[in-house]
Amino acid sequence: MHNLPSYNPSDKVWQNIEAKLNDDVLQKAIKNLPQYEPNDALWNQIDDRLEESLETKVIHFQTWKWVSMAASIVLILGFYFYYNTDNQGVKYSEQKIDTNLLLNPVDDSQKQYEMIVAYCKEQTYVCENSEFKSLKTELEELNTASNQLKEAVGQYNTEPELIAQLTTIEQQKSEILRKMASKI
Repeated sequence: MHNLPSYNPSDKVWQNIEAKLNDDVLQKAIKNLPQYEPNDALWNQIDDRLEESLETKVIHFQTWKWVSMAASIVLILGFYFYYNTDNQGVKYSEQKIDTNLLLNPVDDSQKQYEMIVAYCKEQTYVCENSEFKSLKTELEELNTASNQLKEAVGQYNTEPELIAQLTTIEQQKSEILRKMASKI
C-alpha cells in the first residue's frame, strides 16, 4: 500500500460529490430511515457499568497515590541515610614519583655545545663550513624543541610518552654534537 502512487482529485470531483450528498433523493432517504429508542432498563445497565468503572478507577487511583507517596518517602529516607552517614572524614592518597621520569636539571649537551662555540671563536675556518653550519642550525632547532617539551612536561612529568619524545630529542642532539666535534 505504501508503494502505490497517491493522487489528489481535482476540485470538480469534490464539488460533484458534495452536490450529490445534498441531493433531494438522498435527503429523503435519510429521513425515511427508522429510528430506535432504547428502553430505560438498557440505559440503567449502561449507567451502572459506568459508575462501577468509575469507582474502580477512583479506588485504583487512591491506592496508587498512597503507594507512590510511600515509595517517595522510602526513597528520600534511603538517600538521607546513604549520604548522611558518619563516614565523613579526611581522605588522602600518596603517589610515588618514579625518579627515572624526573628531568635532569643539568643539560650536558648545552655545555658541550658551548665548548664547540668557544672553539669556533678561536678556529673560525672550521665553523664556516656549510655542513657544520647545517649541523649547528639543526642542533639549535632541537634545543628549541627540547626546551618547549621540557616546559610541557613540567616538574613532575607523569607522561611517559613525553619523556620518550624528550629522550629521542636528546639522543638526536648528542648525535649532532658528535658530528660537529668530528668536524673540528
